[in-house]
Amino acid sequence: MEDLNFQNFDQGARDAFQRSLTVSGAGAVLLQPTISKVLQLLTNRQLGATSTLPRQGGSSDGFYSVRRTAANTLGAWTDDTTEPVESEGGMTQVKFTFRTLIGRIKITRKLQATGRTWGDIAAKEMVGKAEDMQQALETATFQGDSAVTSTSIDGLLTLIGAVSGQTVANTSSSSGDALYLTKLDATIQKVKGSSNKASLRIYCSQLGHRLLNSALQAQQRFQNMTAIEGGFEVESYQGAPIIETNGIPDAMTFNTTSGRPLAFSGGATTAIVVVNVNYIFYSELTPMTVMPLAKKSSQYDEVDMFNDLTLVLDNTLGGAVLCGLAG
Repeated sequence: MEDLNFQNFDQGARDAFQRSLTVSGAGAVLLQPTISKVLQLLTNRQLGATSTLPRQGGSSDGFYSVRRTAANTLGAWTDDTTEPVESEGGMTQVKFTFRTLIGRIKITRKLQATGRTWGDIAAKEMVGKAEDMQQALETATFQGDSAVTSTSIDGLLTLIGAVSGQTVANTSSSSGDALYLTKLDATIQKVKGSSNKASLRIYCSQLGHRLLNSALQAQQRFQNMTAIEGGFEVESYQGAPIIETNGIPDAMTFNTTSGRPLAFSGGATTAIVVVNVNYIFYSELTPMTVMPLAKKSSQYDEVDMFNDLTLVLDNTLGGAVLCGLAG
């Protein structure tokens, strides 16, 4: 993920943001949506899953997905007097529970006494906290496991890893191996709708990206650049954008037969995650929101920042994972 820097943000948005922070009383309440929106736009400037996966609104206590688990039979050619044979695809309702990502900043009286304005201090503190929260979401997007941390969302390695047949082992060696492009091709083919490469996203760690580049160079194959969400221009493989993320670990262990991720630490391998953004997205109950707290001390002010959301795998064939990559 690229680093956030408030100083590089659009000047008009910076000015509006800081003006909003200097308003007090009832006016401050009215400007809270402005502050929250600017922070949301700011965090979306990071390159990673958090800025390239779609977001949908949510309601209730979770996103209820009527998820397709199996396809029905193909249509058949027939004459005009033969009744068609009935078939039914597999469907199940799955609940993706909304989880809360929250952070709190504290602005001390002494810091304000140095001569900096409250708005200037608050802006920098909020942006810093937004960076921290965005990194927490990026990590959880891949490594989250509610069975381990009950308050966390389930990430892509957990969700896809639980689906039989949607993981590929790059090698049968537990220590991993250099990337085999035939294995990456097999992983891509497992994703529903993979023929439309523009709807795919290939997520990899820095190590995974380096291994992919090495494999392509060895075959004298070149990557084209393609434009994606947020105004980013990235490399692509067969037309599918390649997005580097620090959410995918480089110390994974995996099942050497099925390719299923086993643990996110304790090993020496990384993974590549391929998704179709038509089937994998965030559902947000509450977008990034800023809420100043009632003053309880003369020595500091406090502000909470929170986001209620979940990660949805709307179709079990919507993503695939390639495990067992090593340098």
